[in-house]
Amino acid sequence: MRSRAGTKIKGNDISRHACRAMLLATTALAVSFAAAPATAQSAANGTASQAGSAGSGATRPFNIPAQSLTSAVSAFGRQSGFQVTLSSTASGNVRTKAVVGNFTPSEALSRLLDGTGVEYRLSGNGNTVLIGARQTAGGAPAVDGSTMLETIIVSGKTNRNAASGSGFQGTPDWVYQTPSSVSVVSREAIRNSATRNSRELFADVPGVVVSNDNAQSQGLNVNIRGLQDQTRINMMIDGARQNFQRSAHGSTGLTYVDPAFIRQVDIEKSGTSGVGGAASLGGSVNFRTLVADDLIEAGRNWGAEIDGTTGTNAYHFAGNASAAIRLSDSFSILGGISYKDVGKYDIGSRHPNTTNLGNVYDQMPWGSETWSGLLKTEMQPTDDTTLDLSWLHYDTEFAQGTDSNLQNDVNDVTNDTVTASFGWDPDSELIDLKTRLWYNRVKDEEHRSQRTSSMREVFVDYTMSGVGGSIENTSRFDLPIGNLSLNYGVEAFRDDGDTKANGDDITDDPDEAWWYQGANGSGTRDVVSGFANATLDHDDWLSVSGGIRYDYYTIDGSTTVFSELKQIKIDPDCVWRCATITIPQEAYAADVDLSGGAWSPTFGVTVKPADGLQLFAKYAHTYRPPTVMEAVMGGTHVGGASSGTGRFAPNPWIEPEQADTFEIGANLSYDSVFQAGDSFRAKAVAFYRRVDNYIAIGTVDLDEETYQTNFGAYVNLDGTTPMRGVELEANYDAGRYYIGGSFSYLDADYATTYTYNGTSHLTDSYILFVPPRTKFSLDGGVRFFEEKLTLGGRVTHVGAADKNIGGSASAGLVSSWQTGDYTLFDIYGSYKFNPKTTLRFAVNNVTDVAYVPALGQSTLPAPGRTVTASLNFKF
Repeated sequence: MRSRAGTKIKGNDISRHACRAMLLATTALAVSFAAAPATAQSAANGTASQAGSAGSGATRPFNIPAQSLTSAVSAFGRQSGFQVTLSSTASGNVRTKAVVGNFTPSEALSRLLDGTGVEYRLSGNGNTVLIGARQTAGGAPAVDGSTMLETIIVSGKTNRNAASGSGFQGTPDWVYQTPSSVSVVSREAIRNSATRNSRELFADVPGVVVSNDNAQSQGLNVNIRGLQDQTRINMMIDGARQNFQRSAHGSTGLTYVDPAFIRQVDIEKSGTSGVGGAASLGGSVNFRTLVADDLIEAGRNWGAEIDGTTGTNAYHFAGNASAAIRLSDSFSILGGISYKDVGKYDIGSRHPNTTNLGNVYDQMPWGSETWSGLLKTEMQPTDDTTLDLSWLHYDTEFAQGTDSNLQNDVNDVTNDTVTASFGWDPDSELIDLKTRLWYNRVKDEEHRSQRTSSMREVFVDYTMSGVGGSIENTSRFDLPIGNLSLNYGVEAFRDDGDTKANGDDITDDPDEAWWYQGANGSGTRDVVSGFANATLDHDDWLSVSGGIRYDYYTIDGSTTVFSELKQIKIDPDCVWRCATITIPQEAYAADVDLSGGAWSPTFGVTVKPADGLQLFAKYAHTYRPPTVMEAVMGGTHVGGASSGTGRFAPNPWIEPEQADTFEIGANLSYDSVFQAGDSFRAKAVAFYRRVDNYIAIGTVDLDEETYQTNFGAYVNLDGTTPMRGVELEANYDAGRYYIGGSFSYLDADYATTYTYNGTSHLTDSYILFVPPRTKFSLDGGVRFFEEKLTLGGRVTHVGAADKNIGGSASAGLVSSWQTGDYTLFDIYGSYKFNPKTTLRFAVNNVTDVAYVPALGQSTLPAPGRTVTASLNFKF
């Protein structure tokens, strides 16, 4: 796999001059006032002392003692609520003034720099402050005592595009201003995680567990609040849906993405009436890729980054290189390539049953090799339009199965995601238009080795292609009672599943292709969704919102059913039994044509009773139509056509799932709580969700004469599946030290029966996975040497889970290993040799615990103690 380079914005390198003990260079400081933008200064230039009252915005407390410029800028960043990055530690002997009192960020900055000879001015749009030394007309350094320094950049963390901030593990501040259960895996957290697989990125996110039952695969299957698989969670890359499905004895929905080019991961745990909410039941996960500003330093027109990681325990190598160039103020190009090679690791040694577990694990093939690449252009054709084009390519090879009897399968998976985004935001409150077109194709080419003399090698091609788009507009109005915002639009997409199998056995008997094709039916699913949302903000303390969505879907596909019946008629008017004459073991075509639609409302109220405190309540109804797999299932289990067992059939009466989710929560955001310059961020949410028509696998009869021809099919479970829980994340940062954590509790009572022909039956589901009830993480650390050195530690505890339900339990995927709790200890750190070179290191699973991850299986335990080191270079 390719590892990926992430970056933060840094400043320019310009010529340096020595002046006694100081290094002279050009200085620029950029401050993005996303939450409270400053107004432009009247004077184009001026010294810091002259501009003391310039700039507007809300005041906040500052307590910054006189100190070196490096330390002062860092303190200013924490106390102002903005992210600070120094491009060089060579800031000379410049010392700043003390700043104590309540000021706007601009006022505090001018007082901080007063008397240093360093100037600043606000940009024309009022969103940027530039700080630098005066120069003569010819560009030479001023000779009147002014000091020129390395570039300093302060970028706003409250901006929705901010990839890191002052929250838990670098969560940006907009998360703590959003009245909903959202979480972010920040750029900082991604950069500090030397992951073997993208699954590990979600370890500390409350309410989220990633299934590990498919741990040999490089794909990830995200479980949010007890929901996963079959597009219940809308998985996306830059807004492009990742709906690939692969039937197995466990989870089926897989997303293939390399962390190397991901700048942040946005997680929505409820439901929305906006773009991305169509045909999903329990929220969304959106992987956002790098942008040019992540690589290009302010004042420059190009930037690059190289990152390399290696480690112990079969963590062989992960490396990536990325670069961006800005050809003009309105056009930039970004590209990158990454590679990762991980092998079969050793499991932990600390468990009484390690020997027995190791005997099983030793028989498993392991390891993967992954390449990925990113190509992106960002354009601004006119002053009020933007156009971005992106292509992300992913290619991984890994093995699954058991080596001992050569029953291992080699998978070569490619994932191509192409997006085009256009925005038009003219000087009008009525138009803020955003459109997106996307294409995604995941192809899993699997080589299955020969099992027995009657089951020779076979090649299977599992492909899911998707195409879709959205268009939305936001109109804003100033009303006597407040500010009204209307967001409305349409989104639509198509899933096109196509599974093919070939081999010598299949050539001899084409019906045997359905051993592999049947459970991954070929067909299309079309979804069209229109939505409208309204938000009224009153006096900055009350906000009321409401929305409505209508989803409409169609499914068209065909499969083969093996039966004793002469005919299989898949007709919605038929009630489970559709034929009369029995002929042993014949295959019949079955066509499926389904459609339907529903309205889904949302409603929310937000109250700000005090500065820094936001209380909110939200209701969301969500609607998920069946997938191609659920609607077009057929064929047999491998080997089933000859034995007459394990036969599958479509269910033309299957109903879409629907859910109602209720949330109450609070956001807290405070600065200078216990001491000057510290920050506290927190989000707490309690939720209750009920799911109707939950879809799982059952057994149905299609023979109206004998009632003895059993078929596996997706069915709707009886009654309601309730889920309730609490989620919390919080972080306190005092500069020299920090501490944060997350906690989640989930209580899910899954339905286990379904009804047909008036009789209740237990589900034989292979897809109901019960997450652990509790999970928490505690993370803290200290910073030394003007924050060059960071040392931290983390403890993660995952509680016991109830025994999984249905086929996943009876198939032997559950054991005491899977249901038991476990506690992990990690240590990590980083050292910045200079602004261009950073060393990161980590020791994961310090105590070498042997454990099976949550939602995993006992044959695939997690890695034991692993040490990694990463070196990052920026140019």
